[in-house]
Amino acid sequence: YFGKSYKGIRVNSATDLADLLLNEAKVALVPGISFGNDNYLRLSYACSMENIKEGMDRITSLMANLR
Repeated sequence: YFGKSYKGIRVNSATDLADLLLNEAKVALVPGISFGNDNYLRLSYACSMENIKEGMDRITSLMANLR
C-alpha cells in the first residue's frame, strides 16, 4: 500500500499508515520503526474478540479505499 493515498494523504511508510489508521479509522497500531523496520505494523490483541473484529473491519474498510 506504500505510494497510495487516502483523502490526499500519501502513505510512504508504516509510520504514515499507522498515523492514517489512527486518525481516520480510529485504530491504533505500532509502526515497525519502533522495532527497527518501517515496513511493518504491529497489532495488539489484548482486548475482546469483538473489539478486534471491529478494528479489523475499520482497517479493511480504509485499506480498500487507498488509491
